[in-house]
Amino acid sequence: MGVAVRPRAAMRPRAAGRYLLALAYVLFVLLPVVYMVLVSLQDAVTAGDVVVPRQLHWQTFVEMWQTVDLGTYLRNSLLIAVLTGVFASILALGAGYVVARFRFRFRNAFRVALLATNTVPGVLLLLPLFVVYVIVQQALSVHIVGSYFGVVLTYMTFALPFSIWMLSVYIANLPGEIEEQALVDGATRFQVLRHVTFPLAVPGMVVTFVFSFLLAWNDVLFASVLTSPATRTVSVGLQSYLAENQLPLWNQLMAASIVSAVPAVVLFMVVQRWIVAGLSAGSLKG
Repeated sequence: MGVAVRPRAAMRPRAAGRYLLALAYVLFVLLPVVYMVLVSLQDAVTAGDVVVPRQLHWQTFVEMWQTVDLGTYLRNSLLIAVLTGVFASILALGAGYVVARFRFRFRNAFRVALLATNTVPGVLLLLPLFVVYVIVQQALSVHIVGSYFGVVLTYMTFALPFSIWMLSVYIANLPGEIEEQALVDGATRFQVLRHVTFPLAVPGMVVTFVFSFLLAWNDVLFASVLTSPATRTVSVGLQSYLAENQLPLWNQLMAASIVSAVPAVVLFMVVQRWIVAGLSAGSLKG
């Protein structure tokens, strides 16, 4: 019997349709970025009134550092985001290991609750968290609101549930025989976690780090309330280009937005292969 071969002519319309769909998606994603670049190259008077600048105004990328203390805002955002990602990933590794390797009552309910916490809108928790921080400040004479500690602690409350769930699924897919052999050789559970599970779980931890980093980097709601002028993040500081000037500096705002997106893009480029490995392994089970 001969095998029927699909004519190439019949496959061409489908291939063309896929290419057109991909092209439309690329244009949809890149159009806002192109508009930001075009506006950033305009002067302060005509910025936003025209699409294509009449004359390229490269000085915008110099003026934006002088108008607003953008360097301090970028430093604060980078510090807060990195600390949130590191602490969330480390704590989630221990909690995820317990969920993946031990059986206890309400284990499945706990895993469902981890995902359910991501459905709670952040605006519902803003006022309660602020009130709790103020009460703790007055009771213990510690500085929380307006400090790096308070902001990182807040972001970790949102980053940890997903990180624990993600790493528990990832660790559950790791071969348990290696850990059992280490236990037979006399290693403790902590030694197994440190020397066996941790090296194997690095791709999954990279995914949780990136998730936690972006959560802290992109937040505006909590940063606008829980930060002070000294700890203000770039997401809040960008508003200064519109609020602290008589004339809205749309060109400098767009230029600063482009610069503030660079750390996240660089992070993805550096850890891309670990992200793919972590997501593909974490999607096999759980």
